[in-house]
Amino acid sequence: MLEKSDTSVGEVLTLFNETGLDVGLLVPTPTGLKKSIMDATATFRDFLLDAKVHDFSTQAQGQEHKVVVPARMVFAKGSKPTKVSLYRPTTKKGDPRICVYGLKAHAVPYNLLALFVWDGLLHVVNCSDPEILRSIKDPGSPLGAIAQAARPGLSPEAEELLDLLRDIGARGWIPTMRPGDTGIGMTLETLLGIEANSSKLPDFKGIEIKAKRAGRKRKNRVNLFSQVPNWKLSPLGSNKALLDAHGYEVDGRRQLYCTISGKMANPNGFVLSIDGEKDWLRQNHVEAERVTRMAVWELSKLRDRLTSKHRQTFWISAETRGRGESEEFHYVQVEHTRAPRVRNFEALVEAGVITLDYTLYERGKGGSVGDHGYLFKVNPKDFNALFPPSEYHGLVA
Repeated sequence: MLEKSDTSVGEVLTLFNETGLDVGLLVPTPTGLKKSIMDATATFRDFLLDAKVHDFSTQAQGQEHKVVVPARMVFAKGSKPTKVSLYRPTTKKGDPRICVYGLKAHAVPYNLLALFVWDGLLHVVNCSDPEILRSIKDPGSPLGAIAQAARPGLSPEAEELLDLLRDIGARGWIPTMRPGDTGIGMTLETLLGIEANSSKLPDFKGIEIKAKRAGRKRKNRVNLFSQVPNWKLSPLGSNKALLDAHGYEVDGRRQLYCTISGKMANPNGFVLSIDGEKDWLRQNHVEAERVTRMAVWELSKLRDRLTSKHRQTFWISAETRGRGESEEFHYVQVEHTRAPRVRNFEALVEAGVITLDYTLYERGKGGSVGDHGYLFKVNPKDFNALFPPSEYHGLVA
């Protein structure tokens, strides 16, 4: 339902990420708002569980098992107490439901609601109200005061590493210990006392260290990771079947290059869909009223890939002079990035913010199928919707 939000999911998650607040998102439909009932999606159920508010998996069906928790509705210039009920009806499979008391007076269909826990209490924010959303930047407002208090600080390990790097920065120009592109990283690690190894573990007490020459910019699009579908779960069964069914000829070679979104079908008819019941991401094909399932990814594996690929990292920039064996470095700045809000991944896929690129091609006429990855990507402007914002620290006085 997030794809029908009347407000940018990416922008809202970016704002809350900057505060360190973990949020669950809901979008009421006209019927849901009229009846004061909304579906508690799988992602939202995970939010409630992680926030220690409620566990739907242990709740029996029926009104007699309804759970009502106190909450607070937050506005631009005040707040008021309310309640949130959580239950599973006896109809159907007992799909989890949520009701925010008094919501009809403060929302319209397809508004984007953010819920978070602060000081042990569930808070409800209508992010489609521009005045309320702007108030997150005002420390004098109810939402802004919480946002200011929730912002995370540096961990002891990060403080320790930053002190070491400032000592290195204060030394000024340092000759490279290895000529070539890898010299900048090898020299820094040597100065920090980190031995060269092939381990995939973070370099310094859980912090990954990446050195770069100042002035080198990131690519326009951010490639989060690549992950092959689980072909055993996928109706098509293989990348060859996918290419055979939907590829096209270019200069005598069959290929399939396209971007797929959860917001709407692309020109190929491909669209992404979250299957909350199975915890899968599906890629479907839509033609007229017919929906055909094609490929499946297990969301648990995608979450793991995102977490393992993007842990806490120090990106150290250095000014350079000279070349080859005569190159010197002056380490001047740290960009500190933290682990992503993994739960936001599904919401951003559903809203079309995170997309998937197919890069399939035929190796010679009638040959095997190759690819450049099944690439999950995000635009730089939406990067902070998934990751807490970078912190920048100077290394020189």
